[in-house]
Parts: sequence; C-alpha cells; structure tokens
Amino acid sequence: MKKHILLLAILITSISFINCESDPCDEGYTQLDNGVCVPDYITGIEQKTELGNVFFHSELGAVTYKNGSWFDENNSVIKNINN
Repeated sequence: MKKHILLLAILITSISFINCESDPCDEGYTQLDNGVCVPDYITGIEQKTELGNVFFHSELGAVTYKNGSWFDENNSVIKNINN
C-alpha cells in the first residue's frame, strides 16, 4: 500500500511539473500580453508572409509590418527597426 501511495505521489508531482511550463510558445516565439504567441523579430522576417505581420522585437515590443513600413504598438512608424 505504501508503494502505491509513493508512486501516486511521484506521478502527481511529475504531472504538475510538466503542466507548469511558464512559456507556452515554441522556440523563436514570444507570448504577448493578450496570450498570443508571435515570432521573434529577426532582420528580413517581413519577407516570410506565412508568419503573419506581427512580430516581437527585443527592444520595441510588438511590431507590425504593413504597407512596406514597420509600426510600434502605438501605431507610430519605426524609421530604423535595426537600431
């Protein structure tokens, strides 16, 4: 009986560690405040249209690419996104 209780305790503990992952996004993606995972910005990513048009920039936060220009979260044009 003690073995069953010990095994059950180990199982429950293991499951709780697996389910407590703090970052639900895949590698190369960042979770925004609204819970959506977006790709991390890297130079030239705007050419990969299958990834969408919203990206996470390490300094600027969420940035959007539309009509050939980059915009920040306040919808202001970003003149040089690489600096």
